[in-house]
Amino acid sequence: MTDMSLFLVAVLLVVAILIVAGLSRVWSGPTVFDRLVAVALVAVHGVVVIVVLGFVLGRPGFFLDIALGFMLLAFLLPIALGRYFEGPDGPGGGR
Repeated sequence: MTDMSLFLVAVLLVVAILIVAGLSRVWSGPTVFDRLVAVALVAVHGVVVIVVLGFVLGRPGFFLDIALGFMLLAFLLPIALGRYFEGPDGPGGGR
């Protein structure tokens, strides 16, 4: 393995630890909105894993396309869920 491959594997390990930390916040978050922020954080780390895997496996173009699609979903999901959990009595409800 080259030095760059070792670096990318180390990055994957660090991001995997960050994903586990984020999942613990999803599991134990005191409010729904804390959990939503943690889900968004885990999704962003998932995109980082996909991109780094693309470079490790030597097919960055293919994996970047997948990461772009996943990031669009990861961007919209917390917004949609936040609006859903906000309810009609929340800020902006009743419009």
